[in-house]
Amino acid sequence: MNVYDYCETVTKELGNWRTKLTVLDHKIGVLPCGAKEKMVGSIEELHMVIAEMEDRLYNLEHACPTSWSPSSDERVGPVVINYEEAAGEKVDYDFGG
Repeated sequence: MNVYDYCETVTKELGNWRTKLTVLDHKIGVLPCGAKEKMVGSIEELHMVIAEMEDRLYNLEHACPTSWSPSSDERVGPVVINYEEAAGEKVDYDFGG
């Protein structure tokens, strides 16, 4: 499995878990106050898990590659390289055998 497939799979799996936990949180939210009082610690823990999962999903979505093709422009120090333009250039090197 390459990195792109791994990132996509993990993102989907964490997204599904986030959805399940959010649904559970909403179900707990509609319970009577007396029932919620018994679970205050667990509810706070659930909210922390959901927040941590959202952070990890955000990091995955912004850190994992979305494509293996290079971007059309890349900055290397003060120089901007346009790969499409460079690929179209014809160069005649006067060395070799």
